[in-house]
Amino acid sequence: MLRCVLGIVAILGVCGCSKEAPHDPNATGSAKESIPSDPDQALYNQVRSGAYQIGTAVDSIEDVRKTAREIASREKGDTHKALLEVAEHIDDAGQSLADFSEDPPAFDEFKKNFAAQDEKRLKAIDGANEALGDLHDAQDVVGDLLDSHPPEPENTQLTNADSALDDCIQSVESAIKTMGGKVTTAKDSKET
Repeated sequence: MLRCVLGIVAILGVCGCSKEAPHDPNATGSAKESIPSDPDQALYNQVRSGAYQIGTAVDSIEDVRKTAREIASREKGDTHKALLEVAEHIDDAGQSLADFSEDPPAFDEFKKNFAAQDEKRLKAIDGANEALGDLHDAQDVVGDLLDSHPPEPENTQLTNADSALDDCIQSVESAIKTMGGKVTTAKDSKET
């Protein structure tokens, strides 16, 4: 029985240590202990993780943009225009994120100009929220196209693009939260 309990405790300990705790100054217990006590290091970790997630989203955005343009090249009329609109929204999202996907400088350099790095983090959060609005707009158009029940292979390609947009949105939202920001899009403000 004791071995079983110790095994469960060990598994929970390993699982708990593998997740990065959010930066919450009001956190209690073990989550608070995993946050670096050095605010420079905490900010560095946030910026670095956020940049990685934004970089992942930018790569996915490029793939979706190519797919939308490829399908548009074979379509005519309203469908062609809608797909070009999707590509335009995706381009806008990529431009909003482009400056924030690079890793921060080495920690020693980062610490030397902490205020500028924090300002860049805040700009990255704003840019990511702008990108979310464009991604949601693109997804709305893709959803409308899917609702029209296009023939194959366009249906499958649009379904894949819709799924990829979901992944992009989740990556960008995760980056915002990782960097200590709040997800706010134009869509959110219209609903409130």
